[in-house]
Amino acid sequence: METQGPLKIYFLPFFAQGHQIPMIQLARLVASRGQHITIVTTSANAQLFQKTIDDDIASGHHIRLHLLKFPSTQLGLPEGVENLVSATNNITAGKIHMAAHFIQPQVEAVLKDSPPDVFIPDIIFTWTKDLSKRLQVPRLVFNPISIFDVCMIQAIKAHPEAFLSDSVPYQIPGLPHPLSLPVKPSPGFAVLTESLLEGEEDSHGVIVNSFAELDAEYTQYYENLTGRKVWHVGPSSLMVEQIVKKPAIVSEIRNECLTWLDSKEQDSVLYICFGSLVLLSDKQLYELAKGLDASGHSFIWVVHRKKKEGQEEEEEEEEEEKWLPEGFEEKIEREKRGMLIKGWAPQPLILNHPAVGGFLTHCGWNAVVEAISAGVPMVTMPGFSDQYYNEKLITEVHRFGVEVGAAEWSISPYEGKKTVLSGERIEKAVKRLMDKGNEGDKIRKKAKEMQDKAWRAVQEGGSSHNNLTALIDHLKALFPVST
Repeated sequence: METQGPLKIYFLPFFAQGHQIPMIQLARLVASRGQHITIVTTSANAQLFQKTIDDDIASGHHIRLHLLKFPSTQLGLPEGVENLVSATNNITAGKIHMAAHFIQPQVEAVLKDSPPDVFIPDIIFTWTKDLSKRLQVPRLVFNPISIFDVCMIQAIKAHPEAFLSDSVPYQIPGLPHPLSLPVKPSPGFAVLTESLLEGEEDSHGVIVNSFAELDAEYTQYYENLTGRKVWHVGPSSLMVEQIVKKPAIVSEIRNECLTWLDSKEQDSVLYICFGSLVLLSDKQLYELAKGLDASGHSFIWVVHRKKKEGQEEEEEEEEEEKWLPEGFEEKIEREKRGMLIKGWAPQPLILNHPAVGGFLTHCGWNAVVEAISAGVPMVTMPGFSDQYYNEKLITEVHRFGVEVGAAEWSISPYEGKKTVLSGERIEKAVKRLMDKGNEGDKIRKKAKEMQDKAWRAVQEGGSSHNNLTALIDHLKALFPVST
């Protein structure tokens, strides 16, 4: 009788939470289907997900870690600074990006020493294209952004004339929907994205943390344009929850903000968070506070301000006076209308709380799919990079969000933008979504419809569930059956 053993698959995640989290979730999903998985990473990065992997191993899944030495000495980085979540400026972030190239000889040695059946690197590792070809190892690329974003990048590259005029917004031709951008992409971002897309070439396809219904016509557009297959295996967090195991909600997570939300009416609270990387300038934080206050709506605001090097806690507290309107914290506390969280917050639990009726977000892809999974409509205020494109998917393609927009394009999350969006502009967008009325109700209904599609996609027989099966079958078909 002919049989085929499990595939040996190596995953190479990039050193950033927005890339690493969904890729580890993908690796866990593939392992749950009986394949043998090796995650190739560095020590400090492994610590970020080690416990999760240990739990999967205890459940009988075959996952192992192969640790590389992070090139800290070569790059002049302190020991343990190996992920963008530890960076506070462009210089450190640039060195972590350089590390993605410096590790190439180590990865090559791993692939030569014990060749995998399949290699799945993050899209950032563009050099894996030539490496896989030279070693004759089949490769798929993991892309942590949506295929819609890739289509936007391709259309902008094909139509430079769209940005010759100085009149805004800039119309982007050639796509399934009429789309526009309020600002020109920076030249540096165009060069970076083009090199990433070249890195996809010669692969057996692209795996994305999304679901087919969200990318709709754009998947066909991409496949026709590139001839490469798209595998939608997401939202990966929902997939893991359904297939691998449900997350344990420990009692200490039931913290103050969730108790505060219990006292609020359904859909009455706006949640504000800009992720782990985006830093807003003090002036922008001040305008955001003004806009939230003027909107009249209740809110939970996760304020992310990294301490400057050498700064004492007292100095940090003194600085708060520069970015919060005078008496702001006292007023929102007195009125029981707002809560500031300075540090970590249980975002999935907040988004899934019935009191939360909107999410003011930087449009990072993981945040977007978390909001979709919770059925929460968004107020969009993109921070950098592909987030400007994500905003368009939310507000112009599917219309389950309201646009604040941006006044300038940033390629980096670490430097606050020079042009500040006014509190009035933020207030207007918040009111459009959160005020009781026809427009907000329509947007909320669309968000719930997309949530329903996401949940159906990850169930047995759904598009993402079927795609995971089809992906593994495709990979197995690359190899002869042993007898």
